[in-house]
Amino acid sequence: MAFAFKHGDRPLDGFTIQRAIGRGGFGEVYYAVSDGGREVALKYLRENPETELRGVAHCINLKSPHLVTIFDIRRNDLGEYFVVMEYVAGPSLRDILVAEPNGLGVDKTAYLVREIAKGLIYLHDRGIVHRDLKPGNIFYDDGFVKIGDYGLSKFIAESRHSNQTVSVGTLHYMAPEVGSGNYSKSIDVYALGVMTYEMLCGRVPFEGGSAGEVLIKHLTAQPDVSVLPPPFDRVVAKAMAKDPNERYLSAEDMVTELTAVGPVRESLAGFQPSSLSQAAARVRVAAPDSPAHSPNPAHRRYPLPPPARQPAYAGIPVAVAAPARATDTAFRDRHREMTPEAQRGHLLYAGFWIRVLAALIDGVVVGGAGSVLGPFGLLIGFVYEPVLLTYWEGQTIGKRVCGIRVISNDGRYCGLGQAIVRSLAEYLSAVVALLGYLWVAVDDKKRGWHDHIAGTLHVYAVK
Repeated sequence: MAFAFKHGDRPLDGFTIQRAIGRGGFGEVYYAVSDGGREVALKYLRENPETELRGVAHCINLKSPHLVTIFDIRRNDLGEYFVVMEYVAGPSLRDILVAEPNGLGVDKTAYLVREIAKGLIYLHDRGIVHRDLKPGNIFYDDGFVKIGDYGLSKFIAESRHSNQTVSVGTLHYMAPEVGSGNYSKSIDVYALGVMTYEMLCGRVPFEGGSAGEVLIKHLTAQPDVSVLPPPFDRVVAKAMAKDPNERYLSAEDMVTELTAVGPVRESLAGFQPSSLSQAAARVRVAAPDSPAHSPNPAHRRYPLPPPARQPAYAGIPVAVAAPARATDTAFRDRHREMTPEAQRGHLLYAGFWIRVLAALIDGVVVGGAGSVLGPFGLLIGFVYEPVLLTYWEGQTIGKRVCGIRVISNDGRYCGLGQAIVRSLAEYLSAVVALLGYLWVAVDDKKRGWHDHIAGTLHVYAVK
């Protein structure tokens, strides 16, 4: 889907679009300049504006150097809504994490946790829960760490927890109780715990081959805090407790315990934010217009495919509780709109059971064709997968139903020869009692034996 506006457009009286910055769940964000010369971020509420407007309405009069300022909500002659916000020239925390994929170290992490907490404390003191706290919504600019994107924020009284019918937030940072619609400010504390872990390790605490697997881990698994230095290990463990009553009562309590340890307190006293500015400068050179990146860990990143051929998959933030489906046209368009840095995002690999389900669906389709067409059905069985993988951009009927896609290791769509090799290797796996599929259980990229032979990957076709 192409961006609605281009350079020079004036969708809202008094503002001229300079460039698109990125796209989120509720709309598109543009860098724009007012007629008076003020730089702003202009968010076009393309879908479900009522949901975003409810969140923005709670925050429009907030004033804190640790929040991205919201200037106004405007409506154009066509009845379309825009949120006029402070333009933050610096990178997001996600960009900084991409620039330093092995983690930020103790000093930077302690500083960032403390500064993020300042914004959270300000919101929580005013009865507002952010509900979508993640690195893509944290920005560093000119010495200040700012929390942005209030699209999911909600006013909530201290005396009650609210029940919602829809789960919100991005799944890698989503507290267990959010899935049932229960939340309080403790879900922001949980998300801050996840981000603290990621800042130290360069990866999120819970990974998985599917969105469902990640959600299950948030519900049942404990983060491996043994990889974290003290006192971060016990602080993260408490912040990410499954029971919200066992977490810190506030972000302030979390920071207080973290900074009570002498070495952490001393590192904060001597920390120079200019070290973050250096990382920020590297990111701006690499991807000045980069949208938020995927929350998946950096070791799953893949290089850009050669420009001569349309790439098949670009990692983007996952903000739903199940893999989204995408048409081929939307899939290609989404990739073309992304910046090079975003195109180098992280792949969300398809796991064993979703692939088995897709194979069963394809088996029913091929078997049905065989029963109807007789001898010709056998021919269909041999050409079905190679032809569809080649000309349906990595999908068969079963894979499309399940929202997964086969691509080459380098990120491109499969060619016919590669698809034939893969199918032959898959038949061999089936002959040997499906042993080739056992590779999926142990491979870091969820590849089967036939994927290794053909050089292919299974990824979710996330929209």
